[in-house]
Amino acid sequence: MYPIDHYATLLRGREELLRQAEQERMARAAKFKNRTKWTFHRKTANWLRMHLVSWGKKLEQFGTLGKRQHTTSTSTHA
Repeated sequence: MYPIDHYATLLRGREELLRQAEQERMARAAKFKNRTKWTFHRKTANWLRMHLVSWGKKLEQFGTLGKRQHTTSTSTHA
């Protein structure tokens, strides 16, 4: 039994575990940052999509309302 060598081995093992833990923390932090960034973009895109669809429907109704009234009035005269 060599206590000094054993201590050095334990110390190297501890340092390696600390390095691995730090790498895992950094990877987790980067993953969380990307996820929150994606969530923000997804929420913004959904909000924009909802409003564009709503505006498109209103414009479509506005455009077709005039055409419908015009075509029905011309078809009843014919």
